[in-house]
Amino acid sequence: MIHGLTFLGIGFISLIISCTTPYHIQNFDEITNSHKVVAVLPFDMIYTGMIPEELTEEDLNEIEAAESQAFQISFYNEVLGSTKNGRRNLSVNLQPINKTNRILKENELSGIEVHSLPYEDIAEMLDVDAFVTGQIQKNRLMSDLASYGIEIGVHILDVMSPHTIWPFIPGDLSRSKEIKSSYAIYDGNESLTLWSVSYNYDADWRRSANDIIDETNRRAARKFPYRVN
Repeated sequence: MIHGLTFLGIGFISLIISCTTPYHIQNFDEITNSHKVVAVLPFDMIYTGMIPEELTEEDLNEIEAAESQAFQISFYNEVLGSTKNGRRNLSVNLQPINKTNRILKENELSGIEVHSLPYEDIAEMLDVDAFVTGQIQKNRLMSDLASYGIEIGVHILDVMSPHTIWPFIPGDLSRSKEIKSSYAIYDGNESLTLWSVSYNYDADWRRSANDIIDETNRRAARKFPYRVN
């Protein structure tokens, strides 16, 4: 089943952004007072665009998995980066991405499959107090993910490389630019939604994948709770 992705020859997020007011559960600090470790899960990708006919279902699944991990890595890095120079330090540790993904692999779970598990089971499996989920909806496929240490199959790159901007939509270009993102933190013990926020972006696809992905995640990362007062 194809959930989502985006093509990337070039891309950048412009500052045409709409945001929902971040949700915090009442007494967030009290409820999370004992939390020590939080994991960031692979993101759920929803692709709504055209598909190059040369790409198979297997190819699309590979792109989806790669993008899911790229957004996961980016959000992790953006949250840590939001504490530079000692500002707004975190009150919890973020579980390293390679540990999170190693545990998922050991349990034979894909980034998509893990989202269907009960919250308590996810937290227990990862040995964390809470976890972050993200969902990205867009209508372009990304292939340039090397900056995240993620390689895409040569066949996929061969198919997508001629489509510098894929897919070309001559009509409503504003629709082709939109990226919808949403983020949430779930408690691993009480199955509670602790925090959530959503954004809509208009993307200008003229720079690299990491520019698009990092900019998509940056604003949510700055809103990330678990901050030292």
